[in-house]
Amino acid sequence: MWRTFIAVAEHGSTVKAAEQLHKSQSAISHSINKMSAMLGQELFVIEGRQSVLTELGKQLLPKVQELHHSALQIEKSAMKFEGELSQEISIAVDVLLPARFVLEVIDRFHLIYPHVSLRVYETALSGASQLLGEGSVSLAIASALPKELKLEPLFEVPMLCVCARDFDLAQRTSITQAELKAFRHVVIRDSGNQDVDSGWRGSYLRLTVTHPSTALNSILDGVGFGWLPQHLVQPYLNDGRLVRVDLECEQTRSVKFQLGIKPDQCHNRELRTLFEFFSALCAMALSERDDETQ
Repeated sequence: MWRTFIAVAEHGSTVKAAEQLHKSQSAISHSINKMSAMLGQELFVIEGRQSVLTELGKQLLPKVQELHHSALQIEKSAMKFEGELSQEISIAVDVLLPARFVLEVIDRFHLIYPHVSLRVYETALSGASQLLGEGSVSLAIASALPKELKLEPLFEVPMLCVCARDFDLAQRTSITQAELKAFRHVVIRDSGNQDVDSGWRGSYLRLTVTHPSTALNSILDGVGFGWLPQHLVQPYLNDGRLVRVDLECEQTRSVKFQLGIKPDQCHNRELRTLFEFFSALCAMALSERDDETQ
């Protein structure tokens, strides 16, 4: 909360603070409103498009900056007495996850462990399990993970079937699965060696790519249709460059993700911190979504 307060005070804008902290503007506003409620007084007033500090905010800012700096210094000093730290740790993250969610965790992790390197493998389908089996990673987020891991459910990512507005499918309605097979399907390749079929491949014509961004650009160019995460395609649906394919059934799908860590790595302070950050941030995101729904 204090880091959010500092960012808004320094930039004079919740939008710019959100960009700096890799958060949504609603998350920044929620944090500031919660602080004001806890203190019983406003910290900012809106003047034009600027968030301007109140008298209380002005008095608090230098103290909060000093507090934040001291906290970081204490953490750095404490790290020197924790024994040997990992020079680099590796994790696997599914390519369908929102990038801002992963970047937020990385940002928080580096505040505590600024001298520890992270290697992030972007995986799809069986890729994360393969890396875990090979010992290349100790923590992973994927839709299917080995049961021997310490597992925790995260969230579901909604998937939408989309195509470009001038693609043939865009003009059709109540399309059956049989009719869909006649059109080129843009699919994301299994990054593991198991070549797992996600269950969505039915077309005789396919374009197989390795990342959702490539699939998105291909669909925008009118190469074919595909199922992509809602958070990725929503801006293009809003501006009309993409349209949802009008399917006869199964208009939406979702992918359920799990967070997993090897049991013998739970003692590792850095990995445990990452696990806790992913879990906590997921809980916060779900809470904010529920608040917005209400």
